[in-house]
Amino acid sequence: MSNQPKISALVINLDSAKERWKFQQEQLEYLDIPYQRWKATAVQDLTDREYEKWANDWQRKLRKTEVACFLSHYRAWQHVANSEKPFLILEDDALLSQQLPNILSLLDTEQNLEYDHLTLETRGRKKLISQNTCDNFESVAMHKLFLDKTGAAAYLLTSNGAQILIDEVEKKGAGLADALLCHTKGLKKVQSVPALAIQMDMAEHYGLDGLKLNSAAKSNISTLSSSKPNPNRLSDKLVFRSRRLTAQLNMGFIQAKYSSQSKYLEIAPKKSDFVYLNTLLKY
Repeated sequence: MSNQPKISALVINLDSAKERWKFQQEQLEYLDIPYQRWKATAVQDLTDREYEKWANDWQRKLRKTEVACFLSHYRAWQHVANSEKPFLILEDDALLSQQLPNILSLLDTEQNLEYDHLTLETRGRKKLISQNTCDNFESVAMHKLFLDKTGAAAYLLTSNGAQILIDEVEKKGAGLADALLCHTKGLKKVQSVPALAIQMDMAEHYGLDGLKLNSAAKSNISTLSSSKPNPNRLSDKLVFRSRRLTAQLNMGFIQAKYSSQSKYLEIAPKKSDFVYLNTLLKY
């Protein structure tokens, strides 16, 4: 492929997920996207003290797998902030559109992007985006993203955006990685239309069931820990409820604020842009 982008990918990958890492190497080399492996924090890396330090800051007590996932992204954000340049951050089960290299090349030539966070992903849920585009790159449009509910598998983050996220964590503590990306105030967010990435476990949902998926498609979070841990004390439970109510009120406020200039819809990928993966996903 041509027009190799200068924007590099950080691929978050557990030491134990060798099959996923092999696939990501093949996918990114096929797309000519420069990359480096970012060692994911494993549950086994967490001491009880470190887990408790981060587990109680969100709307419920986080699972150990969720804290490990948060720390993997958080440490990647620190790297991006210190590097003072944008990075494509990928979880190791992300499937990428063949249009992505060209978009990254075009983004790399732009100076002073007006947004901090570009989400490439769609995950079966509706998003609140601007009716009008804020940027256009040939067959891909960028829309302001007002409200999102999930997705941390594939996104571009500027150094400024990374610092905003780090400051949010320092102020309010940890949370689900995708929730921090979706709801951090002050983070200027946009969504690619069509979506340029999906996770492996969403292939069938988007009519890409012809891709040959196997155990690599299973979520590390969902398969390793299904039960939610209980709050340490009653006072924690009350705090969690208060945070959850505040978050719901904030989402309602955002919907009302941008209702006249937005549309609420599920962003779809362009299926033909993922067909090349049939030759790679033969495990």
